[in-house]
Amino acid sequence: MHNTTPFTKIKPNSSPFDHTGLMINLVSLIIVLAVSLGLLVLLIGFRDSKTGFLVMGGLGGIALGATIFFHPEVGAYVLAVTVFSNVSSILTDAGLPGINKPLVALTFLSIVAGRFARRQPFRVQRTEWLLLIYATVGLASTFFATDRAEAIDAFIVLAKDVLIAITIVYSVQTVQQFKITIWLIILTTSAVALLGAYQAATGNFGNTFMGFATVTPDVTQMRLSGPVGDPNFWGQILDATLALALFRFITEKQFWWKMLGGGTFFILLFVVINSYSRGAFTALGVILLLTVIQLKVNLKKLVAITAVLAVLIPSVLPFLPAGFLERMQTLTAFTSSNKSSAVYVDKSFQGRSSEMIAGLMMFRDHPILGVGIGNYEINYQDYARKIGLEYRTEIRQAHSLYVEIISETGILGILAFSAVIISLFARYRKNRRDLAGVEDDWLNWDASLQIATVSYLTTSIFLHGDFFRFLTFLIAMGIASGHISHKLWEHHQAEKSGVIMEGTA
Repeated sequence: MHNTTPFTKIKPNSSPFDHTGLMINLVSLIIVLAVSLGLLVLLIGFRDSKTGFLVMGGLGGIALGATIFFHPEVGAYVLAVTVFSNVSSILTDAGLPGINKPLVALTFLSIVAGRFARRQPFRVQRTEWLLLIYATVGLASTFFATDRAEAIDAFIVLAKDVLIAITIVYSVQTVQQFKITIWLIILTTSAVALLGAYQAATGNFGNTFMGFATVTPDVTQMRLSGPVGDPNFWGQILDATLALALFRFITEKQFWWKMLGGGTFFILLFVVINSYSRGAFTALGVILLLTVIQLKVNLKKLVAITAVLAVLIPSVLPFLPAGFLERMQTLTAFTSSNKSSAVYVDKSFQGRSSEMIAGLMMFRDHPILGVGIGNYEINYQDYARKIGLEYRTEIRQAHSLYVEIISETGILGILAFSAVIISLFARYRKNRRDLAGVEDDWLNWDASLQIATVSYLTTSIFLHGDFFRFLTFLIAMGIASGHISHKLWEHHQAEKSGVIMEGTA
């Protein structure tokens, strides 16, 4: 029987690969890397032909499905790489079939088949049910949408994202599997970010590395946009991953893992700065503050860190990208007495103000189920004309995930989404309450994911849900950490009572 206990015996600060099934994990990682490399080779070699891609994809799918049947965690590893590299969208843009939808379906079906064969039931808990309820509200909203076809397309994307989440939850079952998945998120995002770092360091923005390192020209600077094609969304993803890397840098005890965490942290930080994203910069402050609180940095250490920063920051300022400080200064312009600054901000933000006001007006007119999932864009210009702030006539987005949800799915949608987040963070709190003092290393991993999720939710105040799958992936990992934490708690309770649990001796 496949072992789904969260440990054989957990050692504090152990490597994620210190595991009795070391060979299983190594083979799994080799498969992930082979699939990723194969996709890259196919993208280059069959750019003008789909035949080779489909043949190799079919053979790879059979092999991958068989592997996931016996080792469900491989599904999480592959999804971590494909989601955070955005390779599926890049393949689609190159005229090739996307891989996320078939990969998610293959992974999910393999997990279901494997659990059925091993007679392992699905234990769906509160947060998973709430996520499914949120998806159901999205489906219900399609019946009242202005454009039913657009709504159905948007719901299919949402359903795929929720299925990714459910797949991750039932793929990541042990501490080691969780750690490997987190490391794959960090390494995949950092590898892609490194391409942008090369562009910024050399000034060579002409090579986009087959779409993995796109750039958005601005008035005075070139903004790194990564594989998603937008600097603000890329900054959002980078910030969440940066939080994970920062905790590896601070809390890892083994030298090489600590150095890897530190190296990836500084790569991600460099690229965040070169994205020129004000939302990402704001969330960066939130990450640092929450990290200090979470790790309970004492006053003496805090004063020492502040002193070091006071020396370092002035020395770093001359090396910041051109226009960075000017762009960040606009964050304070609303409270500035400088009239010209206020005018600049008004011109820069009046479009977003119009978009958010329009979303709230849509909610006012359609309070129960909104205008229909995916239908904000279609209705925007009708409301923008009434508001009178917008001078652009093209389709616009809500520029806030929360405004988008409440305008498209109404009060039922925002309540369902809020319930998911509240339930998730209640689970994080329970993890800490149950395991404080006995599983501190595990709780550091758990806390890093919590802060990464907070970062994503913070930047979502200013960004809509075009890349909702990244958030659902983080939510899924949070749910998985809750399941693992509960098993750890049961194990410690059993030890107290003198009972030895299966697979823990």
